[in-house]
Amino acid sequence: MDSPEAAAAPVDLGRTFGALLLGSAMAFGLSGIVSTQCVVYYKQYPKDTTRTKCTVGVSWILDIAHTIFVIVAIYEYFITYFGEAARADWIPWSLALSVVTTALQTLLVHCFFAEKIYRSSQNNWLITAPIVVIAFIRVVCATITTANMIRLGRFSAFSDIFPRTMFTTGLTLSAVVDILITGWLCYYLREIRTRIGPRGTVMVRMVDSLTLYTLENAALPCFAAIASLICWLSMPHNLIFMGLHLVISKLYANSLLASLNMRNELRQIEGRMRYHLGTTTSFRKDQGPESALQIQNSRSMSTTDSRDPKHQEYMLSDLQPDPNAQGKGKRRVAKEPTTIIQFRPASSTYWNVIAQSGKPDSPNELAPEP
Repeated sequence: MDSPEAAAAPVDLGRTFGALLLGSAMAFGLSGIVSTQCVVYYKQYPKDTTRTKCTVGVSWILDIAHTIFVIVAIYEYFITYFGEAARADWIPWSLALSVVTTALQTLLVHCFFAEKIYRSSQNNWLITAPIVVIAFIRVVCATITTANMIRLGRFSAFSDIFPRTMFTTGLTLSAVVDILITGWLCYYLREIRTRIGPRGTVMVRMVDSLTLYTLENAALPCFAAIASLICWLSMPHNLIFMGLHLVISKLYANSLLASLNMRNELRQIEGRMRYHLGTTTSFRKDQGPESALQIQNSRSMSTTDSRDPKHQEYMLSDLQPDPNAQGKGKRRVAKEPTTIIQFRPASSTYWNVIAQSGKPDSPNELAPEP
């Protein structure tokens, strides 16, 4: 039973119940966007790998579970215990479980992007391992936080040193991982831009678009985590930090899905860029089990045709006349060095670059010049 002192204590409804209400409303709206993006993904990319589809499915399930927990918490605050202002200090079990659900969603998204960094860094565990380890430690902190919230049952008791430290550490580690992932992805995209050189104008602008998308996808979840952390440290006796925390899981899920669903949009952007730049570039995507993406550019590009529908390659190179060819119909061959950009549209929105010196094993030739 609540003590008379607790019942008589003044409660700032705007910064407690109001913050939770606004945070839950934003969470419900973002959850609808997550569901829409999941439906769009499964319709537009039916040939993606099973692992990628499962990743999206798990993210969707976690988002639905998080939404259910928020609904239960809001129902208890505003219906079951309606009019009891002292309940602003009470922590329902569903609100506590939303914290660990957010951590699991965060871990899934962090591991997804960590895999992209692992591939882009040519399987460099020294770069990827710290990201994965920190992401798992963040989940451990969130699990301990949830257990303490259920055990203590009140935000006033939750502000003690140990539970406060666990919650603070979890939010801090989440923001740190976001910064590391964004930094490394932008670094490797910058490396791609440098290796392409000034002549690959279309490809340079495509990489610039990818860099912008990377920053946009990572910015919102990171800012939400930092904002929740700041409010928690500066105002631990109200629930503004918890209202912000309710939307973090939704932002991570949308970040993951946006990075997968933007692939068709990037292809459209590429087409518009080629049109405005006036290049004689042709774009064709064959459907079926042996589909290949073929690109021809009159400036400096030769293509390879992959027999694996999940693995397509572009070879960007300087071209020079073939000295062995004669006449008007002479062919052009790639000269050293050759840069190969591997694009895995089925499982990644990022481009992995492998720089090679020397001619490829099977030199690709462009069509005869008119």
